[in-house]
Amino acid sequence: SKQVIKTEDTRHRILMTAMAMFSEDGIDAVTLRSINTAAGCSNTGAVHYHFCNKDGLIQAIIDFLQKKIWQPAFAELNVLLSQDPSLREILETALWPDRRILFEERWGVDATSFCFEISTGSHENYRSALKKIYAPHFDLLYETLNKRLKDLPEAALKQRVKFLFSEVMVGHWARTRVQRTLLIEWSKVSQEIYFNDYIDFAIGGLLAPCSNPVKN
Repeated sequence: SKQVIKTEDTRHRILMTAMAMFSEDGIDAVTLRSINTAAGCSNTGAVHYHFCNKDGLIQAIIDFLQKKIWQPAFAELNVLLSQDPSLREILETALWPDRRILFEERWGVDATSFCFEISTGSHENYRSALKKIYAPHFDLLYETLNKRLKDLPEAALKQRVKFLFSEVMVGHWARTRVQRTLLIEWSKVSQEIYFNDYIDFAIGGLLAPCSNPVKN
């Protein structure tokens, strides 16, 4: 019905507004009242009606990201792994999904900054909820690399994967700042060129011999 559609539209508008505000100002600085106003809701209790409280709203954003990014990404990686892919293909498929949204979705920059705010913030419950949606994807990547790189000690693999993920989080967030402030041009072509270079670097790092002894 028209009322159901209107209700869903309002809920989605609040969710998108909240994600943008959290990504820009931080989780603690944004109030539900300010979100309600920015979303243009005539009903002052709209946010409470749809999400109950801030915890419910943040969980709804995380659920949205799971549906839009990580569920499809996990399925895509699983399909690829059934085809005996190269190391490059594995890394490209595993590390590209949340980069692609920067240019394919209007909310891409906000989503990336929101995830950074949650991952580096002080709220353990939010961090745990976010980790829960992307952990299956990256656990599958780690298990695959562990099987593929059999001669690499597990402790060394863990450290190198940490380096990969550090760039994924911090470097990716930094580029969203570039897009948001427009201080320098960063286009989809720029992102793809950078990503290809990053994959080259990642492959070199993963395949490099250990220069220091490590213990598992």
